[in-house]
Amino acid sequence: MPPLATGGAAPYFGYMRMVFAPTRWLLAIAFVAAGILPASAQPAPNLDAAALADVERVELYLNELTTIDSRFVQFSAQGIAEGRIILSRPGNMRIEYDPPVPVLMVASGFLFMFHDRDLLQTSYLPVSATPVAFLLEEKIELSGDVTITRFERGPASLRLTLIETGAEDAGSLTLTFEDAPLRLVKWQVTDAQGNDVDVALLEPKFGVEVDEDLFSLVDPALEYQDEGIQ
Repeated sequence: MPPLATGGAAPYFGYMRMVFAPTRWLLAIAFVAAGILPASAQPAPNLDAAALADVERVELYLNELTTIDSRFVQFSAQGIAEGRIILSRPGNMRIEYDPPVPVLMVASGFLFMFHDRDLLQTSYLPVSATPVAFLLEEKIELSGDVTITRFERGPASLRLTLIETGAEDAGSLTLTFEDAPLRLVKWQVTDAQGNDVDVALLEPKFGVEVDEDLFSLVDPALEYQDEGIQ
């Protein structure tokens, strides 16, 4: 098992945490506007029967997700970035940014790897200590550890805003779904200071076969050395 480490990737890791979530319950695959209220100022809504039924549908949908392979575009105060995200539930995720962002993140089993291609430095952390944990769990629950603070239904869309229960000041996550049929299309992360990261999936493919080798935790820097790349 690779050693747990930190190092030169730390600045990128701190930034990438905001891409997907401000807390340990979603990375979410990490994918930051003035005037947004902190999560603690958003009371949990009283959901009617129809809304509760929709929440149950979303929870079922998330638990039935097996794989996603998608391009994505990310908007934040730092600019626009693109890349590819591959999810294989439970337990595996890969987020690879297009140049010039030199970041590769891989979660597999109990470990999360963060690799900086420019610095050729790699860090390992427990998945449970990173924002990826929520999406990679075998069973996803939209209650208990998380609290729904806002629910919106459009003509063909659903939006749920979530916070981590007991960590109301940490930030929030808003998931956006197309409806009929239900499909995840976007998420927005708001940190404790009100900064946003928006991530939109581009032509996502669901339930497709993915190459399990993409979730290898072997340090890419070692592969570069084997190939004679300096």
